[in-house]
Amino acid sequence: MTGYIFLGLTIIFETVAIICMKQADGTQHKTWLIAGGISYTMTFFLLTMALKTLPMGYTNAVWAGASTFFVYVVGALWFKEKTSLLEFFFVACILTGIIGLNYLQKGK
Repeated sequence: MTGYIFLGLTIIFETVAIICMKQADGTQHKTWLIAGGISYTMTFFLLTMALKTLPMGYTNAVWAGASTFFVYVVGALWFKEKTSLLEFFFVACILTGIIGLNYLQKGK
C-alpha cells in the first residue's frame, strides 16, 4: 500500500513540476523555475521509494501515463492550449491503459 501512496505522490509532484516549468517561461521567472526543480527532485525521490515495493515496469507505465494525462488536462483547461477530439481520444487511450494495468496488478 505504501508503494501506491509514493506512486501517487510521484505523479502529483511531476505534474506540478511541469506546470512550474511552463510558468517559468524559460528562465524568466526564477521562482517558478526553482519550484519546478524542487518538484522534480521530489518526483525522483518518491519514485525511488515507490520502486522499493512496486514492479518497475508497472510503476513506470502508471507514472508516465498518469502524468501525461494530468498535464494534458491542465494544459487544455488552465492554459487554454488548443486540442482536438483525436488528441483527446489518444489521451483517453493512455488512461484506459492505466486502468487496465491497475486491474491486472490487483490480480497478482
